[in-house]
Amino acid sequence: MELADLIGKTYSMETVGIGLVDGDEREERLVAGVTFCPVKVYREPASLLDAIEADVVQAAVRGSLSSAEFLAELSKRHPESRFRRIALVTRPGGEPFLLGPVGIDEGGTMEAMRALTGDMRDFCGLLGWKPRIGVLSAGRPEDRFRSPEIARSIELGESAASEPDVCHYNIMVEEALGWANCVIAPDGVTGNLIYRTLAHLGGGFSYGALYFPRELRLADTSRNGKLEEYVGAVALANMRAAGAYGRM
Repeated sequence: MELADLIGKTYSMETVGIGLVDGDEREERLVAGVTFCPVKVYREPASLLDAIEADVVQAAVRGSLSSAEFLAELSKRHPESRFRRIALVTRPGGEPFLLGPVGIDEGGTMEAMRALTGDMRDFCGLLGWKPRIGVLSAGRPEDRFRSPEIARSIELGESAASEPDVCHYNIMVEEALGWANCVIAPDGVTGNLIYRTLAHLGGGFSYGALYFPRELRLADTSRNGKLEEYVGAVALANMRAAGAYGRM
């Protein structure tokens, strides 16, 4: 997958807000480089979320704003929601897949696994993919005895893989990606480490992440992400907005 493939799915009428700290070196190139939709820059989480609530922008990207501060502000406005983030990443050869959860406080329960399965299908629909969801856990089947935590993780993975488009691969992420185009990590810390290892060290790439529930119309990026990740996240946010407004 190339960035141009993602941009080709965007809709020019939807404006996207993006949070950037003052002095972010990507700002000038980002604003100049996003030609597929209007972009507005915001310096604070509150002003960015105010803009989406007032429909000044139709979707938003956290950008380089502090994740902790952004999530605190988002939680104040949506106190009943449990947020989940799913990233669109590629392997070194360019093969794309969805990875979640990537927020360090996300996942790790049966409720979260079920929600993420639905989120993956939703995200695949946005991209025009048929979902094949690989669930990971903390060990091979014979590793259950090694600790209660490992046993619980394996049991969660087995329980989550109860539908035809979902398969449990235990700890073998390399085998999962032989079939799956979506990977659910055992928890958000594991997902975040997979993302960072792949995108920052392993020759893979990230096009940003979407927040769920879908009604939020929010995308996410790493503060250490490359310019292309930020452009990709703007494209994802734009696509989410277009879908929410019935234009996709």
